[in-house]
Parts: sequence; structure tokens; C-alpha cells
Amino acid sequence: MEVESALDMINRWRANHLHPLRVLKNNSLKLLELNSITPVLVSQRLKRLQSITYKLDLNEKMGLGGMQDIGGYRIVVKDVKDLKRLKNLLEVNLSKHRLERTVNYVITPKESGYRSIHFVYKYYSSSEKYSGLKLELQIRTKLEHNWATAVETAGLLTNTSLKSSQGSDEWLEFFKIVSSLFAIKENLPKLNEHQEIETKDLMIKYFQICKRLNVIENLRALRVSTKHIESGQLNGDYYLLRINVKDKNVQIRAYNKNQFETAAKEYAEFEKEIIEGENAVVLVSANSIKALKKAYPSYFLDTSEFIQTLEKMNSNCIERGFIRL
Repeated sequence: MEVESALDMINRWRANHLHPLRVLKNNSLKLLELNSITPVLVSQRLKRLQSITYKLDLNEKMGLGGMQDIGGYRIVVKDVKDLKRLKNLLEVNLSKHRLERTVNYVITPKESGYRSIHFVYKYYSSSEKYSGLKLELQIRTKLEHNWATAVETAGLLTNTSLKSSQGSDEWLEFFKIVSSLFAIKENLPKLNEHQEIETKDLMIKYFQICKRLNVIENLRALRVSTKHIESGQLNGDYYLLRINVKDKNVQIRAYNKNQFETAAKEYAEFEKEIIEGENAVVLVSANSIKALKKAYPSYFLDTSEFIQTLEKMNSNCIERGFIRL
């Protein structure tokens, strides 16, 4: 009973973030429009219960109130130029959201190679239910987004948390190298461990590991077919995704903005059925099914854009004579 009571408390707390998230979304979209920045995609999500409990286990003193990313919103832009413009704009407080801190993983990437800029906001409201809640806004380029979603998908493939630097050393090294190669393409700093390595040598190392792990073929084989979903009339403001990794299928339920409490309750119920490595469930927001798939390709095991980039890099290695077949 104590466990059930604790989980109910977490679920209620998590559901409270949906309203301030919607306000953050509306303010952000206005900011983008006023400054003529066209996003590649925007999306929001509530953190999965599994991720929340894992984080609390790692830091018992943190508590729910200390967790900044239970409610998350993401903006992906075309390139570094738009990213820098958006960063400068967001450093001015949004209405009802006070900026607590900024973490720039683009200039100083994580050890895994992850790049994004995180803004942590505290929401203020006359309602005690919402006031003081923390939200995290992430902004990144399209290339950085493709890298991050590929890492999540590969984590499902290997049944490890590659994004947390856990798992096979060779897979971890592969994504680190790709992160530095993407950084070179966007005129950003390479990872510290690659600073003294020439681009040519990084390309050769990338090509060798890519072939050895059979990365492209393995990722391509994972993709879930969603044609029947995209052609349907499933429209809403929130989507509950039930992902079966084992059988490679995704079930989706749609909810309008007035049904967010129902969506949050059903999210909590489905989470009780989760078996690590076999299935997952997540509650997210997007303008349509197609936008949802674009925002969260890892939930559809879809790394097609990432694969296209890898194929171009492989061709480049061969054409420039770095690799002899």
C-alpha cells in the first residue's frame, strides 16, 4: 500500500506540470513567430515514471521538488545560427516563467557526446497547485536532435542506457565520434578527447566502427511501420504511446486539451505494465501524428534521417580516399 500511495503522489505531481507546460509552449511559439524563427519541430512530454524513480534512487536527497525536468518542452531549429538567436531571446524571462539557470551542452557537451541547451524555469501562478513547479526547455539543432534520438534508439537495440554513458564501449565510442564529426560540420567544439585528432583520422575510425557494428543495417531493421497511423484521423493535443520493442509496434491514443487529466491517469495505469527492454509508454504533445513522429522518432524506432547522414559520411570517406575497399 505504501508503494501504491507513493506512486499515486508522484503521478498527481507529474500531471500538475501539464498546465504550466502548455503556457510555456504558447509563450515560446509567440517568441519564435515575433522573431521570424521557423522551428523544425516543437514538442512537450511528461517524464516517464521509470525515469523519475531511477533519478530519485540515484539521489535520495533530491525529492520531487528538486527535479527540474518532470515537465519538458523542446524546440529544434535548422542550424547553429538560429540556435544562437533563440538562446539569446530565451535568456529574457518568459511571462510567468522565471529563468533559474541555463546549461549549455552545445559548447560543453556531455561525456557521451550529447549536445543541447537546457533552460530551467520556475512557474509562478496564483494557483498553489502550479506555482513553483520547475520546467525544462531544451533547444538544439536538427543534426543534434538526430544524434540524440539515434542514441536512444540504439539503447533499445542494445538494451542499455547509451545516453547515460552505459553499455558497450564500442557503441559509446561510435556515438562520441559521430558527435564530434557533427560538431565539425556545424563549426562547434569537438569533444575534449578528440581535440588533438585530425578530421581524417576521426572519419576513418568512424567508418571502421560503423562497419564492424553494422550500425546502419541494425538501426534500419528496427523501424516500426506507421503508415496506417499517419493515414488515419487520429488527431489530438496529447498522445499516449505504448511502444512494444519486441514486436515492433506502437499503439496510440489521442486526447484533446480538456482531457489532460484523463490522459495522465491512463498514462500512470499503463506504466504499471512496463517490462524493461520489452515495452515502454510515454505521454507527449504534438500538433499531429506526423509531427509527433518527427519530434520523437526514437519512440517509433525510426532513425532514417540519422542513417541518411551516416551514409553520406561513408560515401565521403570513400570518395576522399580515406578508406580503400
